[in-house]
Amino acid sequence: MAVEWTIMIEGRNEFGNTCRKEVRIDKSWESLFDGDIGLSIDDGKKIMSALQSAVVNHEAETYSLFRRICPDCHTFRLVKDYTARRIRTVFGTVEVRNPRWMLCRDCCPGMDGAFAPLKEICPDQATPELMELTARLGSMMPYRQAAKVLADWLCCKFLIRSRKSVLASALRMLRPERRTAQRAMDWGCRKIHLVACASCEPSRSRPALLSRLRMP
Repeated sequence: MAVEWTIMIEGRNEFGNTCRKEVRIDKSWESLFDGDIGLSIDDGKKIMSALQSAVVNHEAETYSLFRRICPDCHTFRLVKDYTARRIRTVFGTVEVRNPRWMLCRDCCPGMDGAFAPLKEICPDQATPELMELTARLGSMMPYRQAAKVLADWLCCKFLIRSRKSVLASALRMLRPERRTAQRAMDWGCRKIHLVACASCEPSRSRPALLSRLRMP
C-alpha cells in the first residue's frame, strides 16, 4: 500500500444525536506505477455510497423522532412496530429503519391507527432528485440506456418502467415557480384571445368578457 486516504463525515441533529462515518481508500504501488493518480469513478462511488448511507440514515432517524412528538400535547407517541424501508438516491439505495407511530390517545381519543413518517417525505421510496434525473434522461434517450448511464456514472440502479411513469415523475417534479410561470403564461394568452374577440365581436357585452378574464 502506497497511500491510504481516510474520509470522515460527522453530523449532529437538533436533538443532540451525532453520527460519524469513515471511508478508507487505499492506493497500491502498482496503481501509481500505472499512472492511476487521484480518485477514480469507482472510488467516488464507494465514497459517496458510504457517506450517503450515513447521511440518509441519520436524517431519516431525525425526522422520525421529530414526528413522534405530538404537535398538540408535545408528548411522545407510542411505537407500533419497526420495519425496514429502502430509499433510492442518486448515490445508491439506502436501507433505513422505518418506525410506525401510534396516534396520540389523548388528542385522538377512540382512534386506533398508526402512520409511518418516512412515507411523508419519500412516498415513492426515491428522492425527488433521482426521479427528476431519471425522467430527464428517459426523455432524451431510450430507457434502458438511461438506466445504464445512471448505473455507470452514479451509484443508483433505477429502472424506468414505462413512458407513462417517466412523464408522471416529470410532472410531479416541476418546481412551484415553474407551475406559476406556466399559469401566468396561459392567463396572458387567454387575455390576448379575449381582447381579440372583443375587437372582432363588438356586440358581445364587456361584462361577459371580463367575467372570463380571471387569473386561474
